[in-house]
Amino acid sequence: MYKFNSLLATCAFSSTLLFATNVEKANIEVTAKHVEGSGSTLIAKDGVVVYYRDSIIHADSAVYDKQKHQLVLDGHVEMIGYQDTKEQTSHMEINTQTDTIAFKELFFTNENDIWLLSNDAKRVKSIYTFGESMLSSCDINDPLWKMHFSSSVYDGEQKYMKLYNTSVYFGDVPVFYTPYLAFSTDNKRSSGLLFPLLGYTEDEGFVYEQPIFWAINKSMDLEFNPQIRTDRSIGMYGTFRFVDTDHSQGSLRVGYFRDKDAYLQKHNLTEDEHYGLEFLYDSSQVISQHFSDEYSDGLYANITLLNDIEYLNLQKTHLRHFGQVPLQESRVNYFLQNDDWYGGFNAKYFIDTRLPDNDSTLQVLPALQAHKFLKSLFVDNLTYSIDVQTKNLDRRKGTTLNQVEFRVPIEFTASFMDDYLNISLGEYLYFGRFNFDGDQPLYHDYFQYYSNVHNAKLFSDLTGKFNGYTHVLQPSVSYILPGTESQDPLNFNELISDQPQVKDLFSVGLPEEQVRFSLNQYLYDDAMKLIFFQRLSQSYYPDREYEMADLNNEMGYNWGNWSFYNNVYYSFEFNKVSEASSSIRYKEKEYRFTLGHTYKQNLSKDASVVTANDISFDFSYAYNERFAINGGLIYNLEDESSKLWRFGGSYTRDCWSIGASVSADVRPRPTSTPGVFDYTQEYGFLVQLNFIPFASFNSAQLDTLITAP
Repeated sequence: MYKFNSLLATCAFSSTLLFATNVEKANIEVTAKHVEGSGSTLIAKDGVVVYYRDSIIHADSAVYDKQKHQLVLDGHVEMIGYQDTKEQTSHMEINTQTDTIAFKELFFTNENDIWLLSNDAKRVKSIYTFGESMLSSCDINDPLWKMHFSSSVYDGEQKYMKLYNTSVYFGDVPVFYTPYLAFSTDNKRSSGLLFPLLGYTEDEGFVYEQPIFWAINKSMDLEFNPQIRTDRSIGMYGTFRFVDTDHSQGSLRVGYFRDKDAYLQKHNLTEDEHYGLEFLYDSSQVISQHFSDEYSDGLYANITLLNDIEYLNLQKTHLRHFGQVPLQESRVNYFLQNDDWYGGFNAKYFIDTRLPDNDSTLQVLPALQAHKFLKSLFVDNLTYSIDVQTKNLDRRKGTTLNQVEFRVPIEFTASFMDDYLNISLGEYLYFGRFNFDGDQPLYHDYFQYYSNVHNAKLFSDLTGKFNGYTHVLQPSVSYILPGTESQDPLNFNELISDQPQVKDLFSVGLPEEQVRFSLNQYLYDDAMKLIFFQRLSQSYYPDREYEMADLNNEMGYNWGNWSFYNNVYYSFEFNKVSEASSSIRYKEKEYRFTLGHTYKQNLSKDASVVTANDISFDFSYAYNERFAINGGLIYNLEDESSKLWRFGGSYTRDCWSIGASVSADVRPRPTSTPGVFDYTQEYGFLVQLNFIPFASFNSAQLDTLITAP
């Protein structure tokens, strides 16, 4: 009889609440083992479960006042489900008419394991208001880092929190204070202030950069980077990033800095303003979707326009470009191809920051190419291809050039001795037309050139298997014989003698007669993993005073976790190594290192000049899942010095991590003398502090991914 009455009471209580809340257009249901009612008040005890909107609430007891539309829960109260949050409290009051919830001594968590303890909290629909609270993502019993604040507001739908009078602690030690702090508790992109970047240099004083991030929508964002260098300048960079389709994306950056007069005079600079523009765009499909599936195309743009190299040097985070060098290159490439043809467009624009102006700098605007891939001619083993290129070299001051070139290689290939021996006979046809123009007088405004080259090659491709290994051997002997050439209106040497200004614009001529010997071999294991390779080559020039060219031998060997590599050029004429590079690599799960050496010298009868003689070392070591170090250096054996090096480490816990590094680098800097650059040695120190999972004292968050619309 007890079970029947209890069930009736439970059903009656649930039905009453359902009826009341239907009137209020809410969705609430309460179940419990013991229920009693008195007038407009219903009381539930023992195993109370409340279904309120999209949340489930467990409590020890519940009291519902139908007239006040108020549900009061006490004891061990736990609320799960709203916006992926979880709340625990000893006392909760819900107004079902206004959708307002009041908490006492609230413990609040979300799906990213961020938790909050507050002595007073209130929720109105999706907005939480907290009193004096503590926040962290570490172990609640002993948090390694925590934030104390006087009050805060949290938007449950936007998952965005604002804190007031915030102190950040490591353990019990305060390390940072701010009167206002706002951040997203989600891993999604959101607008706001990123953590600042701080630094100090001897010449420029304290450096402060405050990134301001605007997540415009899922497909684009905008970031402002105002920067202060107390002894040098103030300025700003702005970066707009976008994803316009699922196969294309781009970035646009502009920046401006102005130096103080004292800094300008101290460092002997010509420019007191540093400004520029950078644009990156990459698309793997532009118009090919409008053709059949056999077509593919792509567009790539990397544009840098600037008045001074310091525009790049002052950036704290860099876009991809062709290096921080005095001669800056911009490039736009487009191609469209199918199985038979390839068409390409290329444009290059150079800015030489060493010169007072860019009028005499040669530009490639534009270059066009049409290429027909290898095809059979009459029979299968007689093949040809066609390549047509046109290029326009332009500038404001000086001689310009417009050229058209045709290249047609024809090759006949045959096999003998059951495919053990192959022979190829070829003819290489070339025609070029070169038209000159510009602001300088010319004796000749055009030049035409035709040539043909004969070539023959004996080669083999042998494959053998033994003891689980596969060995590939590829010996070859090739012979190149220059043919005839036709030049109009005079030969090339006479042309550059009459007008030497065209000498650096183009070059033509027949190759030297030569015989080239080569031997390539590769060794694979039974899983076709490369174990060993060697590429040996030697050229012989019968018309040279010293017929033998440099011997080249390139080798690589992979053994377990070890990799060995060597590439050497040896001069028989001088009995010396002219160029060599070697490296040893070892890689384990916990650690890796690379040791390398690079050597190069220009050999001549008068004197030999060593242009490179460096040892490089790079390593990383993970002591365990928490602690790791890494570093590297380049040491010049000629100068007995190292100007490029770095060393750093990181320590990671479940809820925070810290990384630090020191480094040395060399960067180019302009001077007041046109065409003269100075190179300064710079040292850097970086500390990156991460509050997992949502915050970092570093502007690395600039690389947050954005998605296509």
